[in-house]
Amino acid sequence: MNGIAVKNVSLNLGAFALRDISLTFDLGETFVILGPSGAGKSVLLETLAGFYHPDRGRIEIGDRDVTTMPPEARRIGFMFQDYALFPHLTVAQNIQFPQRADPVRVGQLLARFGLEHLTDRKPVNLSGGEKQRVALARALAMDPMLFLFDEPFSALDARTRDTLRGELKTLLHQLGIPAIFVTHDQAEALMLADRIAVLRDGQLQQTGTPAEVFNAPANEFVANFVGVETLLPGQIVAASDGIVSVSVGNKTLRVADRGVRGAMSVLACIRPEDVALAHRTSSDSGTNNQFAVRVVSVSTFGPFFKITLDAGFPLVAYTTKQLYLDLELSPGASVIASIDATAIHLITI
Repeated sequence: MNGIAVKNVSLNLGAFALRDISLTFDLGETFVILGPSGAGKSVLLETLAGFYHPDRGRIEIGDRDVTTMPPEARRIGFMFQDYALFPHLTVAQNIQFPQRADPVRVGQLLARFGLEHLTDRKPVNLSGGEKQRVALARALAMDPMLFLFDEPFSALDARTRDTLRGELKTLLHQLGIPAIFVTHDQAEALMLADRIAVLRDGQLQQTGTPAEVFNAPANEFVANFVGVETLLPGQIVAASDGIVSVSVGNKTLRVADRGVRGAMSVLACIRPEDVALAHRTSSDSGTNNQFAVRVVSVSTFGPFFKITLDAGFPLVAYTTKQLYLDLELSPGASVIASIDATAIHLITI
C-alpha cells in the first residue's frame, strides 16, 4: 500500500476555510497536526475522515481516491476528543460495533488492551483511561488503513495522559498503520511525532521533523507557538569563517552561518533550554556567546524554573531546581549566560 496524500485541499465553511493544504504521510508514520485553538486542526481531520468534502483538491489513501467517498467506505479509525462511546452498549458491544467485528476479534482486542474484566460494563462506569482504551480497541476493530486522533488525551489527568501516550506510541509502532494526531500540546507533539505540521487560520505554516520545527521555526508565529521564549530583532553586520555577527540592542550575537548573509534584518530565536547559566565565564571554545546578565524575575514552569534575564536585551532561560539553588537565582542576582552559536536560529524579516 502507498501512503496517504492530501493534495491542494481547500474547504470553505463560511466563517472558516482550509486553504491549499498539501501533505503526505508515510506508512507507519505518526504525523502530528499542531496549532492553537481555531487553527483548523479538527476540520482538517474531519475532512480526511469524510465528514466534509473539499471544494478543491484530492485525498488519497493507498491507491484509492477517497475525496468523495462516505466516511464508512474509507477504512479510517477515528478517535474523538470525547471518545464517542455508545452509552447504552457494554465495552464488548462498543468494540464489536464497527463492521460487526466477530467475537474472536473482540476477545483479542479486549485482551490486548487489558479490558477483559470490563467486558460487561457500560461507559458511565469507566474511568477516563478505560474509556480511552475502549475507544482505541473499537477503532482497531475495523481494520483501519489510517488512524485519526483528535486530542484524545485532553480530558485525562496528567499521570494517565503520560501513561497512555507511551502506550499509544508503542501500539502505533507495532501496527505500522499511519496515524494523524491533532493537538495543541507541544510536549505531546514531541513525544509522538515522526513529523509535525503547524497550522494557523487554515493555512500550513511549516512541516518537518520535531527537531526542524522546534529548533528552526519558519516564521515568528511558529517560533512563538513552539516555545521560543527569546525573539530578538537584529541586523546582520558581518560574516566570516562560518559565523555571522548580529547586532541586537547594544550587543552582538555570534550565530552559525546557515546561509542568511544576504538578509540584513533578522529575528534571532533562542530557546530557553539552550541558555546556560553559571557563576563565571567558561573557557569552552564551543561556547560563542557569553554575557553578564541580571536576574529580573523567577517563576516555576512545570519541573523547571523560568528565569527572565536582562542581558542588554531580554533573555529567558530554564533551569533545574538544583541549579536555581546553587546559583542563588533571586531577582537582582548577577550571573553569566552562555549560548552556543549553533543554538541560535535566524528568521529573515
